[in-house]
Amino acid sequence: MVDKPGLCMSTRLNLAFVCFLGCIIVYALRTNVSIAIVCMVNATAVEQLSNSSSLESVKESQCARSSNETVEVEKLEGPFIWDKPLQGDVLGAFFYGYMSSQILSGYLASKYGGKLVIGLTGLGGALLTLISPIAANTHVYVFVAVRVLLGFCQSSTFPAMHAMWSQWAPPMERSVLTGISYAGAQIGNVLVMPMSGLLCKYGPFGGWPSIFYILGIVSLLWCALWFYYASDTPQTHRKINEDEKKYITESLNTHGKHEDDEQPPVPWKSILTSMPIWAIFVGHFAGDWGAYMMATSLPLFMNDILGLNMTSMGFLASVPYIFYFICINAGGIIADSLQHKKVLSTLNTRRVAMISALGLQALFLVLIGYCTCGQETLVILFITLSIGLSGLQYAGFVVNYLDVAPTFAGPILGIGNTLSCVAGILAPKFMGWLTPNGTKEEWQTVFYLTAGILIFGALFFSVFAKGELQPWAVTKRQPKDVSETLLLSEKQKGETEEIIPPA
Repeated sequence: MVDKPGLCMSTRLNLAFVCFLGCIIVYALRTNVSIAIVCMVNATAVEQLSNSSSLESVKESQCARSSNETVEVEKLEGPFIWDKPLQGDVLGAFFYGYMSSQILSGYLASKYGGKLVIGLTGLGGALLTLISPIAANTHVYVFVAVRVLLGFCQSSTFPAMHAMWSQWAPPMERSVLTGISYAGAQIGNVLVMPMSGLLCKYGPFGGWPSIFYILGIVSLLWCALWFYYASDTPQTHRKINEDEKKYITESLNTHGKHEDDEQPPVPWKSILTSMPIWAIFVGHFAGDWGAYMMATSLPLFMNDILGLNMTSMGFLASVPYIFYFICINAGGIIADSLQHKKVLSTLNTRRVAMISALGLQALFLVLIGYCTCGQETLVILFITLSIGLSGLQYAGFVVNYLDVAPTFAGPILGIGNTLSCVAGILAPKFMGWLTPNGTKEEWQTVFYLTAGILIFGALFFSVFAKGELQPWAVTKRQPKDVSETLLLSEKQKGETEEIIPPA
């Protein structure tokens, strides 16, 4: 075994930073429309809200507003008269496309490699973003179709990236490398909100179109960087040194992968009947339910309960995601350190990460619902802790895809993302159904529902998850010691089946 090359300035770390930049762009393209639509639509939507007697009665009860307070609203008139249901179609269009091809994307990534799949779909996403203003000016449902296609393109990003890291990430560095890569998603959320607001008001080409043009151009530049630097495996990378290549290859060989292995057929039956895989799926669904619920409800909650204006909401809504970014990376470093020092096994590390992430998020969500008027600072603190600490789940179910089946991480993550997209569609709908008047009691119901789903997901994962390579995921040329380890694991599992549920 070669000595471990340092992670700092390594090719694998540089690749993680390229992925990090890509995730920033992916999420910026995904969420830009939620800001852009404010200055795309006519002020008719605002007038409809102000003329609603039921909403007016709720506004009078907001903590931050008194009957003598005058609120100035800066209106940015847009060219489109889209009512609320139509705006909902625009905002939700992305997830229909995103959900439709998750499994296919994972399969394509495992078949043809992450570099090609991510590069081509990234290029498609950039072009779709560039034509978005033209589509919107043509017809609203042409714009909706573009958003659906953008979701279709982006659906490949994370399954393909996971398939790629299955070839690049040494087992003891998986949490760090994947954490750095995916943390870009939250930076994208943080950056796109203030940037889009500024471009709406001061941008060229009429304001809102510049959001799509600038992000589309930046996306094209990243695609060029991706095609230049990325590769599917260390063996095909143009700049990696021999020591690092040998270290990655040997560390993966001892965990059931071999550089000369041909891609075996995907064992769909084994995947769909594996309880450890379903543990990941349930944890994934619960984590994404919490994420989508907060992303959808955070601005509305700040308006309904705290009575904050749009400027304050734009700034405060980004603060939790800065802490989220910190927790993702800190959690990855701590998780890898606990494993490397043999303080915790792989499985127990994943369990601690999930219970900490989802359990603490649930706790702070419930506490938010019981804060009263005059405790706005405490509410913001709890929101920040709830969203931020949930980032620890990246050292839980996210990395566990690579623990149990690295060879098939792409297609399995595709299934997981498809199921989690259901959370992305249902969470906003439940939020709307449960908060027709935006009262504190209604929001408490939302937070209790979300907390229940989070706790169930953490417990289900902790009971049924595994931390080792599954027998059906071992490639045909795995080393002998891996086979022996798996046989021993199966024997031990049979001896303790009354305590540990069978896989």
